[in-house]
Amino acid sequence: MAELSAILHHLSIPMRTDFRNAQVTVGIRDIGLIKITSDGLAGWGEASPFPGQDESMEDLVASVESDSVSPVLAAGISQARVDLNARMRGESLASTIGATRTHLPQSLAVGLDTDPVAVVRAAIDQHVARFKLKVAPGEVDHVLQIRENHPECVLGVDANGSFDEDSIGELSRLADLAIVYVEQPCDLGNDRALRLLKEAIDVPVFADESVRSPTDAAEHLISPMIDGVVVKPGRLGWEGALETIGVAEALGKRWRASGLLESGIGRAFTNLLAAIPTAFASDVAPADWYLEKDVVHQSVVDGEIELPSGPGIGMDPEPGAIGRYLVATYDLTEIVS
Repeated sequence: MAELSAILHHLSIPMRTDFRNAQVTVGIRDIGLIKITSDGLAGWGEASPFPGQDESMEDLVASVESDSVSPVLAAGISQARVDLNARMRGESLASTIGATRTHLPQSLAVGLDTDPVAVVRAAIDQHVARFKLKVAPGEVDHVLQIRENHPECVLGVDANGSFDEDSIGELSRLADLAIVYVEQPCDLGNDRALRLLKEAIDVPVFADESVRSPTDAAEHLISPMIDGVVVKPGRLGWEGALETIGVAEALGKRWRASGLLESGIGRAFTNLLAAIPTAFASDVAPADWYLEKDVVHQSVVDGEIELPSGPGIGMDPEPGAIGRYLVATYDLTEIVS
C-alpha cells in the first residue's frame, strides 16, 4: 500500500431522547470517526465505545495521545482499513463476504427511558415490525403489553446482564409471548441463573457484552445453555467479527449482527453482516432513530434499509456533518502505519 495518513474525528452528538438500558443512560453519544487515506482514496471506520461497557472515550483519546491502541480504537481502525482496501480494489465490501441481501427490515432497539409502548406504536406507524426491547429486574411489564397490542411483531429482549438467580424468574412471564431471543440475560458465568431461565422459558439465549473476541464466543457457545452470539464489528473489529461468525457456524449456533448506537458509518459494517443470509434477527436501524442527526444519509423505504452498492461500505460522511459535532481531531498516522 502507498503512503497513508489517518485521522480520528471525535464527535459528540446529542441523542434525540435519553436511551436507558439496565446499566446506563446515554444522553450524548461520543463517537470517533476514523479516516484512513491513501492514493487519493479514503476508508472510514468508527471507534465508539459504549458507556459502561467499553473503555471510556477519554481513555480511547488517551491511548491515541500515547500512541497506543485501546480495544474499540483497534476495532475502528480495522473497519477503516478494510473499507479502504475494498475501495482501492474497486469492489463493494458486501461482495467479499457473501452479503447478498440488498434490503434489510429495520429492527429498533427500544430503551427503558421513555414509554416503550408508545415508542413501538410510533415506530409501527413508520413500517417498523421488529424490536429489541430492553428489560431489567422489575421492568418487564412493557413486553407483555407490547405483545398484546402488536401480536404480529418480531420481538426480542435484551437484559444487559442485569438478572441473577433471585430475579431471573421474572422472565418466565415471557414464556407465551413468542419472544425470538433473550440477549445477555445475566452474567453468563452464572450457571444456576441460566439453568433456571432455561427451565422457565424456551427461548434462545444469546451472549453479547461478554464477547470481546472470537475466543470468548467459542467459550460461551460450547455451553448447551447458550444458543447464539451477538456479533458487533464495533467491538470485535471487522476480522474479529467474521471470525466470530465462523466460530458460531462451526458449532451449529446462531449469530446476530448488532451495533453500539453508532453513527451510520459504524452501522454500515453491522448492516453488511446482517446482509449475510445466515444472520438471525439482526439489529439494523438508521442512526437518526437515536442520534439528533446522522453523519451519513441512509436510504429507507417502507421500513427497509437499502444497502449502498458502491466500493467499500458504499458511503461517506455528508459535507459539513463532521464539523457540526466536532470536538477534536487526532492524528493516527503513526499508529496505523
